[in-house]
This record gives sequence, C-alpha cells and structure tokens, in this order.
Amino acid sequence: MKLLLFLILTLQLYRLFVLVMFRDAVTGSIGLTDYILAFFSGLRFDGRVSVLVLIPTFLTSIMCAFADVSRGATVVRAWMARIALLLNAVVFSVNFMFVTEYKDTFNQWIFGAVYDDFGAVIKSAWTSYPVVTITVATVLFYLLALKCALRLIKTPVFPDAWFSYLGKSLPMKAVTVACMLCIVTFCGRGSVVSRPVQLKDASVTRDSFLNRMVLNPWSALRYTVKHHKKVASAAGLESILPDGDMQGAVRSLFGEVPGNSLDAAMARTSRGAAAQRPKHIFYFVMESMDSWSTLERYRSLNLMPEMARLGKEGMQVRSFISASSGTMVSLSAIMTGLPDVGVITNYQPAAQKPFPTSMAPQFKDLGYETNLFYGGYLSWQRLEDFALNQGFDRCYGGNHMGDWLKGNEWGVDDGDLFDFILKQLDKETPSFNLILSTTYHPPYDLDVYGKGFSLKEIPPELSDVYDGKIPLATFGHLWYADHELGRFVREAEKRFPKALFAITGDHWSRKFLNEHPSLYESRSVPFVLYGKEVLSGVPIPKQVAGSHLDIMPTLLDLAAPKGHTYHSLGSSMLDPDRRQVGIGRGMMVTPGYMISGNRVEHLPYAEEAEAPDTGEVSRLVRSWRALGWWRIMKGSSLPSSSKEMAGLTP
Repeated sequence: MKLLLFLILTLQLYRLFVLVMFRDAVTGSIGLTDYILAFFSGLRFDGRVSVLVLIPTFLTSIMCAFADVSRGATVVRAWMARIALLLNAVVFSVNFMFVTEYKDTFNQWIFGAVYDDFGAVIKSAWTSYPVVTITVATVLFYLLALKCALRLIKTPVFPDAWFSYLGKSLPMKAVTVACMLCIVTFCGRGSVVSRPVQLKDASVTRDSFLNRMVLNPWSALRYTVKHHKKVASAAGLESILPDGDMQGAVRSLFGEVPGNSLDAAMARTSRGAAAQRPKHIFYFVMESMDSWSTLERYRSLNLMPEMARLGKEGMQVRSFISASSGTMVSLSAIMTGLPDVGVITNYQPAAQKPFPTSMAPQFKDLGYETNLFYGGYLSWQRLEDFALNQGFDRCYGGNHMGDWLKGNEWGVDDGDLFDFILKQLDKETPSFNLILSTTYHPPYDLDVYGKGFSLKEIPPELSDVYDGKIPLATFGHLWYADHELGRFVREAEKRFPKALFAITGDHWSRKFLNEHPSLYESRSVPFVLYGKEVLSGVPIPKQVAGSHLDIMPTLLDLAAPKGHTYHSLGSSMLDPDRRQVGIGRGMMVTPGYMISGNRVEHLPYAEEAEAPDTGEVSRLVRSWRALGWWRIMKGSSLPSSSKEMAGLTP
C-alpha cells in the first residue's frame, strides 16, 4: 500500500511540475478552487494507473497472510518499484516535450511515432528541446525516487511488537486483507460512487489547459489509443455520429439523395467561372503556414509580405481553416477530398484506389498531367504509394532536388524545391501540380538572417504581446517560406502561360507570440488564389468562408467547362449561393465567427453579425465527418433504414 501511494504521489508531483513550468498557459481567471479540483480529479486517474502496475505486489502481500513468503514479497516489491518508477521517468520526459509542443498531455499526434519518420522525429526533438538536460533530470528523478521508494517499503508501519502480536491474529489478517481490497478497488475504479472515473471527469475546471493536465500521461495515452482504435474499427461511426442516422446526416448537407448513394450526393456541376481556362495549376500546401501574421495588428512583423501581395492582387479568403491539425492528415483530406476522421486515411485499404472525390483523376479527366512535388522523403507516411494510388501521374521528392545535405532531416529548403519545379515542367503540357513544402518546421536551423530576414527585435507596438519564449529566428522560417513562394510565383507566371496559383497552409503552426492566442490566431490558415489571366473578371462573394475541401471544387469551377460533373464533399467558394462555411476536424468557420466545441469567437476583421447556434454547428460538423467516415470505411451505399443501420454497425 505504501508503494501504491508513493507511485500516486509521483504522478501528482509531475502534474504540479508541469503546471508550474507552463503556468503562462493557464488563464488568469481561475483560482485555488480550480487547482484543487484538478488535483483531486487527477488523483482518481493516478490511482487507476498505479494499482494496475502493482498487481503482482498486491497478490504477494495477500499470500503473506497465509504463508511466510515475506522474502519473496520484498523482492517483488523492490523490482516493481524499479520497473514502475523507470517507466514513469521515461514517460514523464517524453510527455514534457510533448506538452511543450502541443500544450496537451498526449493526444492523437503521439501516433507520429508510429506513422511518421521516426528518425526525423528524434532528430527534430534533439535540436528543438534541451534533450540532454531533460535526460539528466530524468535520471536524477529516477535515482532519487527509487531510493525513497525502497526505503519507504522497508520501513514497518507498526512497531515490531505490535506486528508480532497482530500479525498472528486471524481477525486482524481478515481486516487487513479487507482494507487492502477496499483501497485497491477504490484505486482501480477511481471512485467510491456508482460508476468508475471516466474521461469526462477530466473537465472539472474553467481552463482548458488545466483540464488537459488532469489526465496523467498514462491515462491520456490509454484514452488516445482507445479512441483511435474505435474510430478506425467497424464501430467507429458511433464515436462520430452517436445516433447512427446516416440518412439524416446526408439530408442535413445535401437534401434527399436518390438511390441511397453517397457518391450521387457528392456529385456537383462546374459553373465554368473562368473566361480563360488555366493551363497550369499550382496548388501549394505550405508547411505550418497560419494566418495570424496577416492580421493588421501584426503587419509590422512583415512575416508574409508576399502572401499579402498575392492576396491583394488576386483573391483572398480570410475566414479559412485546414482540414486537420497535422500535415499528413490534412494532405490526405486534400488528395482524397474526404475529411480527416481519425482513421489514418492513407493506410486504409479503401485508399488503394482513388475515391470519386479524389483530386488527381478529376483533373486528369480535364487533360492535365498530375504531379506531386514534396521537399522531403517520399517514403514518409508512404506518401508516394498513396499519391500514386490516388491517381497522380508522377511524384518527386527531396532526393530529386539539388543537394539533399543542404536541407535537414525533413527535406530540402523551399528554394531548392521551387527551383526544381520550374526546371521540371514543360510549359506546353497542361499540368496540375500539388506542392508540399518543408521549411517552416522543426528544427528551425536555417540561417534566415543570412537569407535576408531582418527582424531582430520585436516592434515596440507588440512588446506587450510577445513573451520572448519563441525566438524571432523561428518566425524567420515563415518569412523565408513566404519569400521563396513569392519568388516562384513571379518566375512561374513568366514561364507558364495562363497559370493559376492556389496557396494554403497544411495546418496551423502552434507558434505564436505568447501562450494565449485567440481561436483565429491559433487555428486559421490562409487561402489565396492568384492568376491575372485566369481570374480576370471572376467575382468572389463578399462574405465567404471555407476549408481545405472547398479548394478543389473552387479550382474545378475555374478549370472545367460549364456543366462538367465532378464529385466533392466541399463546394466552390466562387459560388454565391453556397452555404458559407468551412469545416475542419471538430471546427467550423463562417464569414464572421470561428467555432470549436462550445468556444465561439467573433473574427477580428469581420463585421458584427449574429453568432451561429453551437448546437446546429455541432450537428453540421458531425454530419460532415460521418459522411467522410462512411465513404472511407463502408463505401458509397448508404443504409436505407435504421434497421439496416443497426445490422451494419455492431
């Protein structure tokens, strides 16, 4: 029991350490009561983890009531202390770096260790975090904690005289065993009431960061893996659409659908919006390019002057969000035309061939040669195989581009990537080119000042905003990516007639001037359309909002003749009659508001308008994700009734 309580104490102390180190991430509106609630609720989760680790010591302790196995029990306790504390020390060190990057205990991005380039992840961690310091602190913690634990478990609870008498008493043995069972049961359930502790019990305070720290790393990892397995299984629809009403989900987005075909529901018709059909289309997905620096308040930083120019001379959608919060999950959504629903689309069997909504085949049908250009390894997340399966004609990776050693473990610099594209393409052959950059990504080791970045001090008007935790040179990588993008566009529009450029970010960067960005500052990515000949005379609605899945239908509206049929879950942002919303994973944006869960924020540049109903927003996002999940996991045929639905979902 002493070892059990000691392990619980280590989890509580780690929680305290993290909250002290990241105290700036907690809002100032909470008080002592919130912290008490957080630690008490955390205690319930800590008990569940610790008691599972100590099952062998519990069993050997019970055996001591019936036979003299105390020596064996002592050995078991000592080894379980060593193993449990070592595991805690390792997980604490990994979790600390995870919290530093994601401001969360553990979430779905832990699967980067499985699906991502593990070597690149390790190298990025080595260059981005004080790994040596963290390792030394981990070893010291382990040695100190183990010394205390071993001393504690060898110290008797009762004096020898008491134990000599009480230990021989059958009633006392029964009472002791009963007490141990009660404590173990309480810890195993995390509760003395009717139900065990559940994930919802972590949301006990008014601060989202503090709530995320309620779960210890082990519990957070357990819930993350459990959710991932459920969503990726045949029963995953339940976690997205609890009532399972697929017909209702389709009606909320498209109205009635003949033939119970999801593909039929996603059929759309091109408006033939462009007077001059684009001959070359360049679709840029810029690594970690988010929108906050384009706001008027931050213009003095001059981080994205080229995007500002292209948006002014072309078309810019400011109310815009990404499909998801990571590179591959957003890219999968872009390439397949289906939302990120947590099933790792690029590894699903259905993705072995193109979906009707996949972009490459639809542009090939219009006569375009389809190319993927990526500055990194094409083996990363099986990107090359996935792209070819989804209909791309050719894939080019960092190994094709210049000197690989000039870049870092994630790929070549954006300048080398863009130079390669300019040399590779034939100006006479119509082409659709999906381009994924790499520069604005850890380890942020590019000499940006040598490249021309000039920001070495924060402008005076932003001194009260910048907390100094992220070096300005890190933001210089965003400037460099923008600089090279602008250079490419100027050169490409000279070389390639009737070129159209679509530019967005794969996800937000998780980099801001302080720990408390607004929803827009932390989640929005840019979207810009540029092409003087193609966009000449093409109007865009005054109030517009969108997301990644709306880009392809927008491009098809410009590239396809009027009346051309294509498939898309999104809709063209050039269509004045569309529902002006952009939907991402668990998020939605309108021309005036951004919504994430129950959090609703008015956008800083928007006119005053009535806030959307959060209940309606939740239903819309659930329907959107349910249709994506169904198409990936089940196919096009929809259940015709609730009875049929029950038979399909165990």
